[in-house]
Amino acid sequence: MDETLPERSGRVPHKPGSVDISRSLLSSESCASNADTPSLLILIYEEALNTLRRYAMSWRERVCRVRVIFIGHRDMDAGWPHHLFDIDSEAERLKGELLKLQKKLKNIEFYGWDLVTSEFDAERLLPELEDADGLLTIPLTQEFADSNLTPHPPLIQFADLNKPMIVYSKPFSTYWDMGSVLSRMGKVVVINSNRIEDIIPALEAMRAVARMKSIRVLLVKDYEYPREYVDPRLRDSRWTGPSYFRRVKEIFGIEFKRITSKELVEAYNNVQVRDAEKIADEVISKSKGLKEPSRDDVLKAARMYLAIKDLLNKHDCNAFTIDCLSYIRARMLPASPCLAISKLNDEGIPSACEADVDALITMIIGHVVAERPVYMGDPVLDEEKNVVIIAHCTSATKMLGYDEEPFPYLIRTHTESWRDVGFEVEMSPGEVTVLKLIGTCTVKAISYVFTPISTRFDGYNLLAVKTDLLGSLKHEWGCRTKAVLKLVGDPEEFKRNFYCEHKVICYGDWVKQLNALAQFLKIRFVNKLYLPID
Repeated sequence: MDETLPERSGRVPHKPGSVDISRSLLSSESCASNADTPSLLILIYEEALNTLRRYAMSWRERVCRVRVIFIGHRDMDAGWPHHLFDIDSEAERLKGELLKLQKKLKNIEFYGWDLVTSEFDAERLLPELEDADGLLTIPLTQEFADSNLTPHPPLIQFADLNKPMIVYSKPFSTYWDMGSVLSRMGKVVVINSNRIEDIIPALEAMRAVARMKSIRVLLVKDYEYPREYVDPRLRDSRWTGPSYFRRVKEIFGIEFKRITSKELVEAYNNVQVRDAEKIADEVISKSKGLKEPSRDDVLKAARMYLAIKDLLNKHDCNAFTIDCLSYIRARMLPASPCLAISKLNDEGIPSACEADVDALITMIIGHVVAERPVYMGDPVLDEEKNVVIIAHCTSATKMLGYDEEPFPYLIRTHTESWRDVGFEVEMSPGEVTVLKLIGTCTVKAISYVFTPISTRFDGYNLLAVKTDLLGSLKHEWGCRTKAVLKLVGDPEEFKRNFYCEHKVICYGDWVKQLNALAQFLKIRFVNKLYLPID
């Protein structure tokens, strides 16, 4: 992820995970050709530089810049914390604590350190806040004369910017922090605590939101489809409509580049066999062995991995998903992408199966929050043992971190087809978070056959719940990797509210971070394994 690629004609040198800014520069150049004043050229140049700063890095290198704003009254006669409270000394003390905290946090930078004492101060500050990734606001006092409805008008002004914002309120600094109002009107998370460290989960969520703006997805999915395999009445048309991707961009900041299998096959054919042999030999040597596949099968899978890497670099993408099941079923690819998806996730390139974009966004969230690979799969309920098994034919191996030791894995075939190369990864027991992004819609339709005539998108829901991963299941039925999870909640409720969606597993407890992230994105957070619909 960190190596610099050779410069390509007409492009700015970049790193994997960057996005091609030549489109922005091109449009700027066309504008500049008609520029009448130097000021317009300067504006275009500054815009290009801002684009370069945003995109010419991998998401792991993205620095989240947090503007710190203290709010209080000097020489306050009557109020909390007490008469004539020294806000300047308190702001300086908290600045020292935050600078110590910053040293413990990766790629989070505090700056600004503004002290706002009036609504006028806040109004003058607003234009300077546009470049911030997020705000950390700290109310220091509250006068008894303040209105109960708006004890801190500057907080309302800052929340109205609609930027991710943390309000850190120490007990007795104020007698009402406006949390119930602010969380409804803006992307605001309120932390009430004497411990400054308690803002860390919210800061990690704020950093994750900034990192998602550096994500560009390569989506491999054909417009045409084999009618002998797919009923045209049931064809999924979501990916062809611009409104879906526009909504993803607006909410998550994630961009997409779509290509077809034809370009992928061409890239595969251009991969040198000797390059793929190095990858194949490494994959085999680090595994527990090959069960069904041959070395030649692994070699083909390695060529597919290198082809996908080439396309990621070509299109300046740092996340990936592919309509793999359709291609496997129709035998349209020379090899399945299971090995590639495993390795890409290990490298910090979020990658999902089946062109499941909502699952991929969930995986991206796991990567950018936890800084480690995540695993997607199909949930299978076992009521006898009160467990849910998450099964798929590929998984990352470095589930505890990109630089950590990989889990053991056996090289298998893809279960449904008994062809190609899949991975059976042995998951270690431990605490995990199960998460999934689910959008809901209101549909009007006529029957029979069921025909939607109008659809209204209601919003996204981010499910996240902590549970225990008990280990891996060895069974020849179902997909190769099987992670066994302790069921959280009532099995009957799970059955009633499960709709065949993939689930995503991330090692560690990340529920607080995900709750804050949902608030910053203005989507609903659900602390359950399933989404209650009724």
